[in-house]
Amino acid sequence: DQLTQTISNLQETSMELRMVPIKQVFDRFPRMVRDISRSRGKKIHLQIEGEQTELDRSIINRLSDPLVHLIRNAIDHGIEVESEREARGKKPEGRILLRAHHEGNHIIVSVEDDGEGMDPEKIKEAAIEKGIISEEAASRLSEQEALNLIFAGGFSTSTEITDISGRGVGMDVVKTNIEKIGGTVELKTRTGKGTTFIIKIPLTLAIVSALIVAAGGE
Repeated sequence: DQLTQTISNLQETSMELRMVPIKQVFDRFPRMVRDISRSRGKKIHLQIEGEQTELDRSIINRLSDPLVHLIRNAIDHGIEVESEREARGKKPEGRILLRAHHEGNHIIVSVEDDGEGMDPEKIKEAAIEKGIISEEAASRLSEQEALNLIFAGGFSTSTEITDISGRGVGMDVVKTNIEKIGGTVELKTRTGKGTTFIIKIPLTLAIVSALIVAAGGE
């Protein structure tokens, strides 16, 4: 019992040493959004929530690049220019919500925009054109499966895929980087309303319980 208590205390201490607020990553984005939106001639407001949410230091360092990519894509291709937004009855200023929160032993980080969203049919068309999928296979896909084609390698070969909001650019790399830290990335979108990318990652690599068995030298 004493040994168990000592090990538990040691584990808690090591976890506390490894945990840092996600604010370290989030702090770089307000200026980035301001600079890119200005260069694109768009008005965009970045809203940040949950920046004190703590995460394993090793994961924090590898989360930055995927988030940069998602936010850059939201500004470049997701959010429309003022005239288009007003024609759709939206506020002229676009909005990006960057949010982090706990959910069990995971951290959920989401990037949500109120832009034009994605059309699964146009994504299928682009994937067929690039030879990622055959017409026959594409016809059998559900709406969500069609949207997930943006994560396919090779979907990002074009400089800009403006007809489908350009979201395919580098999304295979984003997915790979998230999976390397044991996470998953999910996409939700509504045409004309906006898009949300939901990243689910382990709270820390230090709390994974493991049972190791040796048998026959393996």
